[in-house]
Amino acid sequence: MLERLRDVLRSAAISRALSRAVRAYRDGDLAKARAAVDEVVAATEPRGSRTQETHRRSMRLMAVALRAEVAATLGDAAATRASIDEGLALWAEIQGHPAGVIGIRSVESFHSWERWARDWLARASGPVA
Repeated sequence: MLERLRDVLRSAAISRALSRAVRAYRDGDLAKARAAVDEVVAATEPRGSRTQETHRRSMRLMAVALRAEVAATLGDAAATRASIDEGLALWAEIQGHPAGVIGIRSVESFHSWERWARDWLARASGPVA
């Protein structure tokens, strides 16, 4: 019982940090967005009980997707690429899990992010000789 309560409280804290990151990004405060997104990524490392695994994985996907966009805006190619790589892997994993994504809006949003990510990777790799 206490473990589930701790998981719920941890999930709420992660959700609040992700909301702060999104707000900061929308407001153009990239430093604050990067700090909040890094907090979410650190908090969603695979550990703890498995009862909140789907929630942690979903939060991590949203965090690394946002981290990729923030890093791209800041011109940090290494962080952008690492975040895209992790985000694409998580997205593929979640799509294979029946309860991984709930709602058509989430699916549409991540298909849109996936297109952005693949376009960024194509631009970053430069012209093929």
